[in-house]
Amino acid sequence: MSAFKDSLKDLTQRQMDFICEELKKSPDEIAGMNDDQLYDEVYDAMCDIEIAETPADDSKMSERCKLASDIVTVMGNALAKDEGAWDEEAFLKDLEAE
Repeated sequence: MSAFKDSLKDLTQRQMDFICEELKKSPDEIAGMNDDQLYDEVYDAMCDIEIAETPADDSKMSERCKLASDIVTVMGNALAKDEGAWDEEAFLKDLEAE
């Protein structure tokens, strides 16, 4: 299975619902996308939301921003693993630091 396609199984139901709401697509349409489509239509859209809604100061992220950011993380990690750029030890250290 391809990286982005495989990452869909790691998303929560709320995250999938969010993607469907934002993109005005059904779960079946999302599931039927190939990796290029998932990258171009889903990953890029979630990145755009995260960038647009990340506060410039220390204020809290909106729920919309958090959801998009979490989706970007899941899909980005899947891509990094697929391309051999995944460093699980460094990732776990970063999580502990948060």
